[in-house]
Amino acid sequence: MPQGRRMGRRPEVTSTDTTPSPGGLLLPPEEGAKMYLQRVARLALADAPGDPLYSLGQAPHTLTVIHHHAGRCDQSRKRIAEHAANREAWTQLLEAVGFSVRLGRSCGVIGTLETPPTEAGVEQYGEVQDFTEQVTFPAHGVGGLVQKSFGHTGFRGCVVTSSTGQQAASTKTADQGVVSLALHWGLPHHVTIVRS
Repeated sequence: MPQGRRMGRRPEVTSTDTTPSPGGLLLPPEEGAKMYLQRVARLALADAPGDPLYSLGQAPHTLTVIHHHAGRCDQSRKRIAEHAANREAWTQLLEAVGFSVRLGRSCGVIGTLETPPTEAGVEQYGEVQDFTEQVTFPAHGVGGLVQKSFGHTGFRGCVVTSSTGQQAASTKTADQGVVSLALHWGLPHHVTIVRS
């Protein structure tokens, strides 16, 4: 980030409070965090029986939760009964934080969590020739800068920096830079961009 252009520091987020935030989300922003659905799943399944593995599903807003073990899921009556009990517990834990849950493969579940879009306010920052936009997520009190980068061959992409000065993932376009900032802060990456 250029010298002398530091945005205001965001308040420290140390709470694991799970009451909805002003932006309608269960968790507050967390710099350098994983994707929002993974954060919610980590919280919900922290003490879940069966030590489940979870990952983002292929469909939007979905999470797949499966058992972590060697061998087949149906190799014994004990394992079948254990998996049924674990699926029931996982379903209750995920539903408690807002997921709708259905059975997945033989020993897993699929959770869907519809999150509100993250609204991003975007405006020019600094001189026009700096090609920099300031991004704020007003409902969450965080943001950053997206600066277009040029080289000898022309436009190279965008450098993305959080409001605390940390680098986020670089992108090819300014709109992708806004999404990169949302992901950097652990907010849902379904972003509504409002330019002023």
